[in-house]
Amino acid sequence: MPLSKNFASHSNKQSALGLLPWLIGVALCACVLSLVLFNSIQEQSEAQRVKAEVRYSLDHHANKLDKIVGKASANLHSIEVFVRQTPELNQASFEQFSSLLSVENPAIRSLQYAPKGILTFLTNPALNQSAIGLNLYKAPLTAPYLEEAALTGKTIMEGPRELVQGGHALILRYPVYRQRNPDSNRDLMGFAAVLIDFEYVKQKVIEPLEQQGLIVRIQQKSPMHANWVPIHGNPDSQLIDPISSTVFFPYGEWSIEVAPKQGWSPTVGIHPFLVLLAVITMAIVVWMSLHEYRSRKAMQAAYESAKSANELKDRLIANVSHEIRTPLTSINSIAMMLDAPTYSTEVQDLGKAIKQSSEAVNVIVNDLLDLSKIRQGYFRLNDSNFQLATLIDNTANMLQQQWLQKPGVEPILLEPPSSRTSYLGDRGRIEQVVQNLISNAFKFTMFGSVTVRFQVVTESRERDQLVVEVSDTGVGIPQSDIERIFDAFYQVDSSLQKRYNGAGLGLAICRQIIEVMGGTIQVRSKPNLGTQFEFRLPLAHGELKQDQTDSENHAANRMLLHVGDMALDPQLATTLEPDWQVRFLHRDITSEKVLPIHDNARVLLDIPEPLGADKMNWLSQFLDRQQHLAQHIVWLGKDLPAIAQKHNIRQLMKPLTRKRLSRVYENEREEQTSFHEQTGATPLRLLLAEDNALNAKVFKKLLENRGVAVTCVYNGADALALLTSGNAHFDAVLMDLQMPVMDGLEATRLIRRHEELQGLLVYAVSGHVSSSMRNECLNIGFTNFITKPFDPDMLIDDIHARLKESGRSH
Repeated sequence: MPLSKNFASHSNKQSALGLLPWLIGVALCACVLSLVLFNSIQEQSEAQRVKAEVRYSLDHHANKLDKIVGKASANLHSIEVFVRQTPELNQASFEQFSSLLSVENPAIRSLQYAPKGILTFLTNPALNQSAIGLNLYKAPLTAPYLEEAALTGKTIMEGPRELVQGGHALILRYPVYRQRNPDSNRDLMGFAAVLIDFEYVKQKVIEPLEQQGLIVRIQQKSPMHANWVPIHGNPDSQLIDPISSTVFFPYGEWSIEVAPKQGWSPTVGIHPFLVLLAVITMAIVVWMSLHEYRSRKAMQAAYESAKSANELKDRLIANVSHEIRTPLTSINSIAMMLDAPTYSTEVQDLGKAIKQSSEAVNVIVNDLLDLSKIRQGYFRLNDSNFQLATLIDNTANMLQQQWLQKPGVEPILLEPPSSRTSYLGDRGRIEQVVQNLISNAFKFTMFGSVTVRFQVVTESRERDQLVVEVSDTGVGIPQSDIERIFDAFYQVDSSLQKRYNGAGLGLAICRQIIEVMGGTIQVRSKPNLGTQFEFRLPLAHGELKQDQTDSENHAANRMLLHVGDMALDPQLATTLEPDWQVRFLHRDITSEKVLPIHDNARVLLDIPEPLGADKMNWLSQFLDRQQHLAQHIVWLGKDLPAIAQKHNIRQLMKPLTRKRLSRVYENEREEQTSFHEQTGATPLRLLLAEDNALNAKVFKKLLENRGVAVTCVYNGADALALLTSGNAHFDAVLMDLQMPVMDGLEATRLIRRHEELQGLLVYAVSGHVSSSMRNECLNIGFTNFITKPFDPDMLIDDIHARLKESGRSH
């Protein structure tokens, strides 16, 4: 052994003989100290582990107690509503109603209602005859609680108390008013009460803790009893370093303290023979081996714990998203129904306000989920071939939606010259960044314009750089805040936050997305002069389709006669070339002029609002003189005037792009043919599988308002039975994922096993937003994945497009 050889070599030297005992003593001391230190670390580690387990168990059972009392409190409110709605209340009806509540909450011992303080109605009257007719106001133990409940109008909890019929119970009393207002309650009708079986509480909360070898002590405090009152355990016992948890009740709180009977870390003794053996047999090597083993084991346990926590977090995020999006879908859909021409202007405005609020909540939920994924490293890109023209067209739609909400801000879209159009990247994430920047620009701009510019810079034969600029003429950003503008939850100042709302997540997510995609983002701004955001993304060239090479040449060299009060922005006019040669004509010049017919000339009327009598008279005269050009005239604006509708003038909304102009000036005969095809078509027939009755009702009404025939079922089994019966034909199925009896995933698996249903469009509708859930749905056989809340118009357009692509008619 190296150590013994070292000692032998030193013992051969006379000068070292005197040092050998000291060296052995030092080695022995070092070994003993090492073992003592190891033992101390082991005790501390064991104590921390035990405390963590006890803390988790205590919180778990405290949550159980909170849920028990919470359900009981909800039952009190149910009794109040039932009493109000039942003028002829009798024991039979009350017992029938209370039995339904008792089934849902096994902790309930009895439900009671005391009109004017006299106990009259209760559960199981045969077992509680002694309590019937008791005047609670005259009962010494009960009267103070009734007076306190009537005074505060809130739930009062007393007990645990021993009952006349035996046993102990926690009693929750709640005053029932004929009319309950936030400021004052009127007409006290009586008192509702719920008796929670204290034995049940002990069985579910206290006994499991004691079975773990813990000493449990529970104390109660309420506004009526300022001092702590013992509920369970010996109040005089001294608990060593106890762990406590507080449960807040409707009118008071419980403090639950626990500590192990044997202490947190039993002493691990060191046997003298073990010390001697460790000194003799390479103590240092053994200690290092044990330390290495414990370290690896701790690292493995930490890894498993972190992995489990991340999986739990993913499930939590998915469930929270689903639970939030499901009611948001109903709210959003109802708001869309209210925003219909059949309702008054006031109701439509309320519907728009509700829709904007629900969409704002949805945006915040999406931002929080994205930020969480990015920080945890679960953010993944979905790279695929996409067309730059599609990205630009979708950006135009974003600008249009913002402009419709704030018409005083001019939207301008500057697109690059026609060149390569196909790239490889995540178009959805790029649009998310653009949408966020556009939304911010409109939010902080009261007047002026918001401009989005696309540029393509060639980097190599295989890669280009996409440059996107979003600039506005808004309030701007102080130089001192520019460095922190991309920090999560950061607002420039509190006054702006209150004025413009927002959670301060959008720009942080934008920066993270751009950096994940290998790009950069920067901002330039001056207070009161506006802000410019610019991001650059390297994009590999995508595959060009054969029919895309000449797609831009058919509309070249057309003349656009822009008639209005002010010429187009020079940069915008330049980007419309070479497809459109823009010529501005002031409306005063054209008042007495008849424009000639020209095959390549089109007329764009751009008359800014408000449209007063002078402008309307000019428009009427102009259209009367230009009747020969009616098919070549388009109105640019938010609302199409009645006189323009009379002359069959088509409408185009801002912003202007080459593609939008080409679409709106399509051949009139093609437009008429398309119109006749649409008017002669039968309505879509959809099957909706949704277990939430409110969502099903709202979805059905929302789709029927758009001319869609909807049939509803409430689980996947009913949907499968209807589809395979042969008695009904549907163009598409909207399938919720979480349903009783048979969920949407299993139902779709079985649908795809039927040969006659292979081509049926099946849409997954869910509040889950995880990419894993989306991929699972697409792998099972869903046609598309739709996240709640969804836009019914976009859904209908997608169904029409897929039906047309597959050659199916409806």
